[in-house]
Amino acid sequence: MTIPGTDTVVALFTVCADAALNELAAQVPQQFQTVQFAGEFQQYISASQRPHFPQSMRSAPCCVALIDFDRDVEAALETAETLHTMASPRVTCVGVSTNLDTEILLRAMRAGCNEFLQKPLDSTHLVETLERIQGRIFSKMESTAARGRVLSVFGAKGGVGTTTLAVHLASYLVRRCSKKTLLIDHYHQLGHVCLHLGLKESNYHFDDLIRNVDRLDSDLLQGFLLRHASGLSVICSPDTCTARSRASYEDLERIFDFLRREYDYIILDSSLQYEETAAAMIRLSDSVYLVSTPDVAALRDLSRHIENLSLSEMNSSRLRIVINRASSHDAIDAEQIEKVVRFPVSISVPNSYAELLKAINAGEPISAQRRSDFSTSISKWADQVTSDSGETHTMNSAGGKKKFAFWK
Repeated sequence: MTIPGTDTVVALFTVCADAALNELAAQVPQQFQTVQFAGEFQQYISASQRPHFPQSMRSAPCCVALIDFDRDVEAALETAETLHTMASPRVTCVGVSTNLDTEILLRAMRAGCNEFLQKPLDSTHLVETLERIQGRIFSKMESTAARGRVLSVFGAKGGVGTTTLAVHLASYLVRRCSKKTLLIDHYHQLGHVCLHLGLKESNYHFDDLIRNVDRLDSDLLQGFLLRHASGLSVICSPDTCTARSRASYEDLERIFDFLRREYDYIILDSSLQYEETAAAMIRLSDSVYLVSTPDVAALRDLSRHIENLSLSEMNSSRLRIVINRASSHDAIDAEQIEKVVRFPVSISVPNSYAELLKAINAGEPISAQRRSDFSTSISKWADQVTSDSGETHTMNSAGGKKKFAFWK
């Protein structure tokens, strides 16, 4: 079960398992040598009660949790839901129980269990289950190897310039880096992407992808798009007041899997206020850019969002902080901001209000060839995206800063 290109194994652990299940899990490495038994947890796991996870689990790209349902069904369901919500897709949950009641099976699957096994369990059946899980992991890794990347841009609060930055990043990826790029205005009403690009509003929006997910193909997608003269593809927001739409995680996953096959980069301009979809969008993103301005109100909100998003190590590793409208005259500089929010600043964009106001009113982004501090900073951002260094942004505890992670 070795992850291709690494020496790391998938870590197997149990939760509230009886003696027989623990013994069986501990013996798996003898038959399946690339599986590592990481240990057992004697208490169920919840968002408010998380145990210390050993290094073998924190460092493994993938983990398999055997959750025993016999002691407490409700607590076992909460464990599966907690692991699925906060650590998916790194953790695959497998329910184990003496009773294969249909209702329990259905609830377990809804909570996040990918498999459900019945006791008494023998080693052959367990190894076969792990082999299936391994196959799915490898298949997913192979399918994502050459796919496009999803970059989400959220504001720590309203008015921090999220749309302006998303528009320019997308534009520079096309013009400077020659990347096939899609920009999605995910605001449910009155988004500004089309205004920034000088495009006429369309009758089609992201909701149309959701409604047509079962028949989505390249030809259908083309009918939903607007095209900027630069070559940038755009899905705009409704220019009327409309109700928020709802979409399941599965439908969103299918949509973005499809879009990854069509584009090098998908830029998502959205809001953390959309609680119904924001968590799913973050999980489906390769990088999450959280934009703030260097003022007390925005930084307070930025700090709270970082704390919330960093409950998951997966989210923490994808999170990037962008400080917009930075100036040498700011009372709080980048170094001080990092101390306040306890997370590194990835990108600092200078305050170019007059230049940007002119560009927005003209409906044309600032050119990548223009010599200005703003264009230089966006060019560096685009270069950083395309270089895909894979740097994990965590703080060194020796420096007095906290590493946010789910695996505490």
